[in-house]
Amino acid sequence: MKLSEVAKIVKGELRGFDAEIKKFKADSRECGNGDLFFALKGKKFDGHRFVMDVYERGAFAVVAREIKGGSHVVVEDVKASLLRIANWKVKNAFKIAITGSNGKTTTKEIIASLLKTHGKVCKTEGNMNTDVGVSLSILNGPENAKFCVLEIGAQFPGDIAKVAKVFKPDLSVITTIGSSHSAFMDVVREKSSISQWTKGAVIYDGNGKIGVLLGNRGRIFTKHVDDVKYEGLTTRLVVQKNELNLEGVWGKGQIKDLEMALSVMDEMGLRWSINDLKKLSLPKSRMNFEDVSGYILVDDTYNASPESLYNVAEVSSKLGETVWVLAPMEEVRLNEVSKELVKIFNEFHPKAVFTVKDGFYPFGSPYNLEKLLVTVKRGDVIVVKGSRVHRMEEILEELRGALRG
Repeated sequence: MKLSEVAKIVKGELRGFDAEIKKFKADSRECGNGDLFFALKGKKFDGHRFVMDVYERGAFAVVAREIKGGSHVVVEDVKASLLRIANWKVKNAFKIAITGSNGKTTTKEIIASLLKTHGKVCKTEGNMNTDVGVSLSILNGPENAKFCVLEIGAQFPGDIAKVAKVFKPDLSVITTIGSSHSAFMDVVREKSSISQWTKGAVIYDGNGKIGVLLGNRGRIFTKHVDDVKYEGLTTRLVVQKNELNLEGVWGKGQIKDLEMALSVMDEMGLRWSINDLKKLSLPKSRMNFEDVSGYILVDDTYNASPESLYNVAEVSSKLGETVWVLAPMEEVRLNEVSKELVKIFNEFHPKAVFTVKDGFYPFGSPYNLEKLLVTVKRGDVIVVKGSRVHRMEEILEELRGALRG
């Protein structure tokens, strides 16, 4: 795409020479020669302050006011222009939007993998699930995609609408509704709002509160998995009478994500085979199990909610005795989940629980590496879980080093 094409699509004005664009960026520090920088303005920053920096890097800019020094496109609203270009790029693709409290990324990756056998796929990368992240993923993705798979996140009311009303998905998925972000909004209403902008059906898990809001748009996902067993760090499934071995430990949540993805394929009338499923793997940012000198270390530090704690606790308990290392759940109200946390603890009854920062969990003792090492034995499962703000990856590295001895 050229600068002149961008200007035409967003009805802006090109100032300076025309050029081919290599990559689309919203962070000036990531810009290189030939990239196009969107000078977004937020509550605490203004990208226009860094336009001269990107010019020096050989990049171009989309701006809301003229800044001389390099080629740029002047528009009325930079963010609106970013979304408009992204939507233009996938205007002919079949768009599938995925939201929910847990399982969005895994479901997205499975759907994208299955669709590849039917045509070129564009998808949001990693967890880039904001309006800006979705748009940049599309713009930096493949050209002329037949399918576009969008993961849409929500931290505050209206976040779903910001993306959905622009891209108007042909089909949507609500993976699950849980406690994530409940401190900020009505999660059920926010996630279900995607139906307002969806042209076709919305696949969901049968949650009655969601079903009422979805009305005749709702489609409860189909159960495809008949049996689940674990052998080491391999998951053995029976999928519609076919045996399937998947690398890694897939918990109930991930298996549900798989069934959601298969239900999408069914809804679209697209064929899939057991051989297509053999290629699947869990995204590296979710519930990763690794053997460290005979101990099983579980990295589930992406986020934290009672639902995701239950998921990792359940599957871990099937592999051996467990020890939990937990940090607070930042996006839930403690008074709303305290009883639920106690129920999870009583159901799976770990050998020990160590907590990072006191006062959140109604059980456990402060994290202490020496005490943990005395508690565990080879074959035990050590679950490390908590919101990333608590830098749980540092505890993971500390544990890896200590367990390797």
